[in-house]
Amino acid sequence: MKKQAKRRLIRTAAAGLSLLAAIPALALPTSADEPYDVYNYNYLGEAVPSQAGYLAERSVSGLDLGTDAFSTPSDLFKDENDLFYLVDSGNNRILVIDSEFTKIEKIYDSFKMPDGSETTLKNPKGVFVSPDTGYLYIADNENSRALVCTKEGEVVMEITKPESTVYDQQLTFLPQKILCDNAGNIYIVLNNTTKGAAMFDANGEFIGYYGANAVAATATVIANHFWNAIASEEEKRYRARSTPTAFDNFDLDTAKGFIYTSTSSGSTDTDIVKKVNPEGYNLFSYMSNFTWGDLFSTWYSGTSYKTKIVDIDIGSDGSINCLDATTGRVFQYDKEADLLFIMGATGDQVGAFTAGNVTAVETKGDGCENVYVLDSGKGTVTIFGQTVFGGIVHHATTLYNGGYYEEALDPWLEVLKRDGNYRRAYLGISSAYYNMGRYKDSMEYAKKADASARYNRAFERYRSEWLREHLTVILIIAAVLIAGIWGLRKFLRKKREKALATATNQKGGAAV
Repeated sequence: MKKQAKRRLIRTAAAGLSLLAAIPALALPTSADEPYDVYNYNYLGEAVPSQAGYLAERSVSGLDLGTDAFSTPSDLFKDENDLFYLVDSGNNRILVIDSEFTKIEKIYDSFKMPDGSETTLKNPKGVFVSPDTGYLYIADNENSRALVCTKEGEVVMEITKPESTVYDQQLTFLPQKILCDNAGNIYIVLNNTTKGAAMFDANGEFIGYYGANAVAATATVIANHFWNAIASEEEKRYRARSTPTAFDNFDLDTAKGFIYTSTSSGSTDTDIVKKVNPEGYNLFSYMSNFTWGDLFSTWYSGTSYKTKIVDIDIGSDGSINCLDATTGRVFQYDKEADLLFIMGATGDQVGAFTAGNVTAVETKGDGCENVYVLDSGKGTVTIFGQTVFGGIVHHATTLYNGGYYEEALDPWLEVLKRDGNYRRAYLGISSAYYNMGRYKDSMEYAKKADASARYNRAFERYRSEWLREHLTVILIIAAVLIAGIWGLRKFLRKKREKALATATNQKGGAAV
């Protein structure tokens, strides 16, 4: 009964969406409403103009919120109650901002230690609020510690450099980012190690490292591996070692328990974005050739650049939002890593950012109705609002990723009416037709999306279905052909025998 009720609810939502579809496509906001060219990638991997999924609504500074101007803010986090925690690093404080981003609810600039003394922050870099423990987790960088606090500002735990043989005691303890998983384990990104995030249990005991990036298999790495295999111990000490690039930001999918990491530095594209399970295995490892960010390092500028994904946010709907510091763009993907929208740029207008200075991205709403980008250079947070087109895409994506392919068909068709280059819609329509048993139609849309795996899967079903429907006719034709061939061979054999007999008789008569 619950399943039937859920399906009725989804159909009702789809019917409501059809009312939105009645809005003319021309009423949708386009690139003309933004200070940059709105684009996406078609099935050929070409950058093409696209409908805007989001529009920049406003930019908010510290002065707008009735406090001092932000000073090199470094992180932004939204809790389960839609309150925003902004790390104002230069002012050594954390601001709690209401869900509408219009006023400050609380300022954390001092904390009470367990012994009753007062402590302050020094260049904090990251903050996380656990929905399970209710505590604040703060990466207090220049105090070389992490704090675990109540929302009243009382410190319940202070984490400092581990006294462990696993941790290099020559390294200072410099927390950059921090989070706590559903089991209470604490993960801290450090800016001076490539072993992964330092992992502590709920009591603050050091466990080890988690989620280290892999070493890219470049020609240099392979050559070093070969020479190290045959070099003496003395030679090995003087040879350069191949080390992985450290990831520098992460986010927790609280619904599933996966940790997503982002890596902005390094000379290769290995492990730019990872989806890591509790065992530390990268579930995106099969996507070794996948490109996060722009597919090509030029777009209208004519100059080359390297994508630097400095932050990642997992939306309530499972969407993956990646912030590129180089271009100031947010690349939004669904949970299957299919590109949904691109927004942002570098510049001075609202919706554009200072190059290299965007530091955090956050989303709000069950369908990612808003996207928030923190610009450290400007000292502002820019709020993007979802357009009607963006709402239709997210609705279709939610149905699709929930396995309701048929219910997602009409929204996907509406998406194509508004943007014929939108590749994600072709994929969704292909899957919907596949689940409806319309394999030929599924093949058509998979071909338009250049999705060979989907096309082959639909083709196999189409071939099997065609053979099953025409099996009787095929058998009859085969039987007739076999009988005809058998009859023809029998006829030819008798004809040859008759000709041979005639020739024999003629030779016998001539001999007499």
